[in-house]
Amino acid sequence: MNDIFEKIEREDLTEDLTLIADAMGIDVVRNLMRTLSGMYIYIPRVSRLERFVKRYMTENAERPFKEIALDLNVSSQYLWKLRRNSGK
Repeated sequence: MNDIFEKIEREDLTEDLTLIADAMGIDVVRNLMRTLSGMYIYIPRVSRLERFVKRYMTENAERPFKEIALDLNVSSQYLWKLRRNSGK
């Protein structure tokens, strides 16, 4: 069977797909199109993954909040608020 997706080249892609191809390769884009065509995908910032952020803070409790905030590309205030709201 002829795989039409193998014929797709970088120049054929939309702007969003070009970003993905540049970051991860054209084969990843082809696979995404092959398996997830028509689906809209939102890729959140790390700060939207609150469970991960809380776990990261717990695992790095000995480090200053400013360093953790830099690692996660969020503000120290965001981390303090998250900690305060989680009851720790």
